Amino acid sequence: MERDCFSLGGEFSSRERERDYRADYLAEGARHVRRAFLCAFAINVIFYINDWSMEGRPGFLSGLAARTVIVVLSLLCALRARHIAQPRDLDRLCLLWSVPVIPACAVLVMPHTESALFITFVLPNIFYLLFPTSFATTLATGIACSVVVGAGYILPAPLTETSFGLLLGMTTINVVLILVVIRGNRLRRSEWAAARAERQANRALTAHQGMLDAILRAVPTPLLITTRDGAVLIRANDAARGILGEEAVKSWTGLAGMLGWRDATRLSVTLELDGQAAEFETRLRVPGGASRDVLLKATVTDVGGTETLVIVIVDISTRKEMETRLEHQANTDPLTGLANRTSFFAAAEREVRRAERYARPLAVVMVDIDFFKQINDAHGHEGGDQALKAFARLCRSLLRDQDVVARLGGEEFGLLLPESDPASAFALAERLREAVAALSLAPLPVRMTISAGVAALHPGEDAVDPALSRADRALYAAKGGGRNRVLHSDVPDLGATLAGLDG
Repeated sequence: MERDCFSLGGEFSSRERERDYRADYLAEGARHVRRAFLCAFAINVIFYINDWSMEGRPGFLSGLAARTVIVVLSLLCALRARHIAQPRDLDRLCLLWSVPVIPACAVLVMPHTESALFITFVLPNIFYLLFPTSFATTLATGIACSVVVGAGYILPAPLTETSFGLLLGMTTINVVLILVVIRGNRLRRSEWAAARAERQANRALTAHQGMLDAILRAVPTPLLITTRDGAVLIRANDAARGILGEEAVKSWTGLAGMLGWRDATRLSVTLELDGQAAEFETRLRVPGGASRDVLLKATVTDVGGTETLVIVIVDISTRKEMETRLEHQANTDPLTGLANRTSFFAAAEREVRRAERYARPLAVVMVDIDFFKQINDAHGHEGGDQALKAFARLCRSLLRDQDVVARLGGEEFGLLLPESDPASAFALAERLREAVAALSLAPLPVRMTISAGVAALHPGEDAVDPALSRADRALYAAKGGGRNRVLHSDVPDLGATLAGLDG
């Protein structure tokens, strides 16, 4: 990749190079903007519900009209995105959407609410970061959004002492976002150029062995050439020296020293069977005791009559960290930090198999917060969120490590209790009910109660669904019986029975 090939905006200085880059990513960009427009359509349709809560207040009709403009235009642009044929079509479509949407957003923030202030600061992120347009288009729409929406928030009311702070904050956000866009442009184009250079280099290596030195200099990806058994390092390019360290290259200890004996043996077997390893994932040991997750692309080839091993190293440490974060997000409820519905049923499937195999008890509890809508109506969604978080913390403090508690939806929760018979599961649900009733949600003047239904897995059941259905019916029976109570689906009077035994 040529040095100093980027413009001020992070794009390629060469028009031909920039045109090739944008052409390669056009299809992906078109799909991305279509999804973005569909999301804008869906989100703003949902916001209609919030807008109707403003009925009768000043600005209701203008806000409703502005919301309608965004909804209609987002849907039309999503349909038009299917027909994008050139990069300039992509820019034009995003501009077509932005020009009326920006003033519409300015109208929506005019009521001067706290949510309007939040939207004023968030909206520029969308115009800077959401659309894969040229830097000039991104800069124009991002600045226009900040100026117009900021003016919409500030100007309807007299200027206050905080107005200057708001302007300073908006200016700071714009500067930061512009730098992020520039850096993102450079990184994406660097990756594209690196991948393109790697493909060209590999073709050159196959076509002409005499161009090996030129290929090594051109490839920005770490590349090694070793003997067939990996014991002797023949060549290493600068990128490889950068990732391994100069000392490791000079005192090469073989693949076993770089990968560890087990992975080196596994790679050797793969090469022996197939002659190449397309994507060999391993952990690379580097000097100082550190390690990196990498993909190795290794090929056995002939250089000057000698069998050699060409190894390309792709650092995937960042990707692995991202995969771990995404896996956590995919299995966790973002508000409460509890397991989500997907994670709950995956855990239930494992525990049902274990209970069936070892003939061990398994119980489930369905829990619903009583009159949760009243908490939301009286104290807003922030109050509701505080109640949900407090309940989640309480569950974590009462349950065992092997128990699973998940938010299944809204104010409904599920408990998975391995090694729990009906009596112990009922007792736990009762302790939870009593603890919730005693829970303080200060500073909110609110007391919260729950209703719960308990059910045990029956012999012969190979899934958790029947037990959940029974627990759900018991839950609704508890709610129908006055709430703030626990019922067991199999032993409806279990509470009275246990109380008699205690007596």
